[in-house]
Amino acid sequence: MSELTVEVAKTWPLAQDLLLGEGSNHYIAAMSCLTRRGQGQHRRWREHRAGTPSVTSLKNGGVKVVVRMHSWVDAYRVDINVGAWRIRAGVERWTLRLRPPAALMEARWDEIMVDTGGRGAESARPKPDLGRGSTALVWRPEALKAAPQEKPPNDKASVGKEGAADSGATKASGGTKTDPPPSVTVSFRPSWQRSWAAQNNRLVAVVLDRAGELLAMVSTTVLLLYAGVLYRRRPVLPNPVQKRTLRNLTVWAIALISLTALTLTDDVLVRYLERRGPGLRLQTLIISGNAFALVAAAVLFYVARPPQRLLLAAGVLALPPVAVAVAMAAQPDALILYETSTAAPITLGLASACLMALTVLGFTAAAWRLATDGGLLPPSRRFPGNERVFRLRIAGPIVLMWTTAVAVFFTVAQERNWQRAAWLSNRTGSSLGADRRDDFVSETVWAVGNGQDWILAFTWLLSAVAILAVLRTWRSPSAVSPFEDRADRLLLLVFFAHVVSTFSGYFVGSSAVALLWEPLLVLSLYWTVAPFTRRSVLAQPLERSGRPLSNFTDPASRARLLRKSRAYRETHAVLRRLDQGMFGDTPPERSALERKLKKLHNWSTTAGPDRLPSGMSVVDGALALGPGDNWWANGSRCALMSLIPSVPASLLMTWAWTVKGEAWQSTLLNRFGVPSLFTEFLFWMPTWVGAAFVMGTLWRQLPGRRGAAKALPVTAAFALLVTAEALVHQFTGEGSANLPLEVSAMLFVLTVTAIAMDFDTFRGERRYWQSRLGLLLSIYQMRYYSLQAAYLIAQVIAMIAIWEFFTEPDVVLKFSDLK
Repeated sequence: MSELTVEVAKTWPLAQDLLLGEGSNHYIAAMSCLTRRGQGQHRRWREHRAGTPSVTSLKNGGVKVVVRMHSWVDAYRVDINVGAWRIRAGVERWTLRLRPPAALMEARWDEIMVDTGGRGAESARPKPDLGRGSTALVWRPEALKAAPQEKPPNDKASVGKEGAADSGATKASGGTKTDPPPSVTVSFRPSWQRSWAAQNNRLVAVVLDRAGELLAMVSTTVLLLYAGVLYRRRPVLPNPVQKRTLRNLTVWAIALISLTALTLTDDVLVRYLERRGPGLRLQTLIISGNAFALVAAAVLFYVARPPQRLLLAAGVLALPPVAVAVAMAAQPDALILYETSTAAPITLGLASACLMALTVLGFTAAAWRLATDGGLLPPSRRFPGNERVFRLRIAGPIVLMWTTAVAVFFTVAQERNWQRAAWLSNRTGSSLGADRRDDFVSETVWAVGNGQDWILAFTWLLSAVAILAVLRTWRSPSAVSPFEDRADRLLLLVFFAHVVSTFSGYFVGSSAVALLWEPLLVLSLYWTVAPFTRRSVLAQPLERSGRPLSNFTDPASRARLLRKSRAYRETHAVLRRLDQGMFGDTPPERSALERKLKKLHNWSTTAGPDRLPSGMSVVDGALALGPGDNWWANGSRCALMSLIPSVPASLLMTWAWTVKGEAWQSTLLNRFGVPSLFTEFLFWMPTWVGAAFVMGTLWRQLPGRRGAAKALPVTAAFALLVTAEALVHQFTGEGSANLPLEVSAMLFVLTVTAIAMDFDTFRGERRYWQSRLGLLLSIYQMRYYSLQAAYLIAQVIAMIAIWEFFTEPDVVLKFSDLK
């Protein structure tokens, strides 16, 4: 952060121009004199400001100007200008130099202060006059000693204030000259975390980052392929649907690593070309960027296996980027001639938009193929018995609307960034319009790779669809949960790791160690669920035979338990009314009611009569089975019921990561920032719904007699990963403010969904009750219902408390990372 305070005398010719609006040419000329070196067009792409400089009139007729600037040191061996300072990041040391504008060279400097924070400065030239706090250095030039009656400005609350020039600033343009300010140079050693983050643009850092991400994706691909091997080892001959889904899983696993390699290689190639020469030619970037993007889109369409009509549409979208790349490759000087015309932004913008639409269309078609082959979509209503068909007349306009919206917001964000960087540029010059056009062309070219990377960051959604298709078609009808089969268990663990988990292994701006976290991602769910499966209701043995109740989970046994559960609850209702004296002259005999309850525990098996476990009721058994006849039905039903509570949870997390505090400024600066609000929401919805699906598939093996208890193991697996991420952030010095809110939101969504699952188990009785609340009271009884209500209220209060705590201004947030 940089803060410059200048007091300008009224005799300065441009003093009153500072009182004009920011769009005035006179204001720009005056402000650039005070804050910029030299004349001409001023572009500072790395400099940011929270608002317009403060300009106030003084009693003596002068003007006081306070300019606050800030930046992020995220580039290695690059000069970053912030206010009157220039900072350069090296391998071990960072250097800070004072570079005041020419208009302030002869002004009287009252005070210069530098606060490096951390361990303080390593060296300073010239030597500071005094220190302030533990790390701040202060210089008070000779001009202050020459005028001891002048009080220095009050700057105790400022950090990094560079200088203050009072009415003596008029001497810069005429009058008695003063000595120039000292050439302050400060060197310091930043923390290793800040130093590493600033070197992320080095070729070696880029290679390590991309290699770590690639290896992590290789491990995921290996797990998916190994799951396919396990399925093929089953003794039963697969049917055609199973063959298709398994083939899709294999093809997608290979496509996943191919897409990852393409996007990562593109980044490494760009850094290599930048290092090889003085600058990366925009023409080379157009050719390589379009080529990589087209190949990535081709991979998506290979997975989709689209019909000819869709292939024709893809070919039409590919024509503009292919034509631009061929034109640039055929004529070495084509771009130089091209940039001089107004057609450059339109043509390159159209090519980039076509590549965006092509990628989104291929992504959608691939997801449709994986879903329809696995039977995840409902059958066609127009043609009963047939699969739904991907209709271009519906998908095409949606893709075009999305692409148009992204292009519009990209243009607005680009203009906003241009105005931020060039706000002090001379607007009367003839080169301003050409510079703006050239900058738009450059950003449009870079948007090809960046936009596709933004879309392909959601390939985990395609992985989720491929996994769900295989789980649905290959599940064993007699299995209690997917944990009973090695292949099903492996796919469910991979699903949880890459769909439910938000843990990405991205620390200090790098994914170099992402591979080390893969075992934790895959095994977290197993560690929190498997040790407690023996405590589930269905794992309890029958009283006589000792066989677990899980052996009787077929639809007929479930229907029998539901009938017994209804009789059990009705009998208990009669007993409660009997205890309260609510019967007339002929109350029922209590002993008869108790005998009826005892008979409900009788359970017939093929080996003879038996009895249900003594520690449970028939209601517990029915709730443990869930509303579905198998684990897939329970998982699907659970995912469906989680949609409603997932919406407010997703909105909450979208606000926390992209809108709250400094995150909103980052969202506005990002070229894809505003559309990313939608993708951020899309990021969180599958997180909650996927967690609910996992809870539903494991419903019959989760401990607890009521749904709220079954939500705890899955939430614990999610919390384990969040805790690991928070511990690493504590070590690296990154923000963890929103992580507790994630866990709280997960627990809330799963608890509400689990209660809805309990209610849905007895949905067949809904017509016998006047309201859903009455049925819920009948299921839980008043004691359980009160506990569940209090539990949910406590969760809401906890979420509010976490939100209020982490919305304090002193809390530093980290920005959201894609999976």
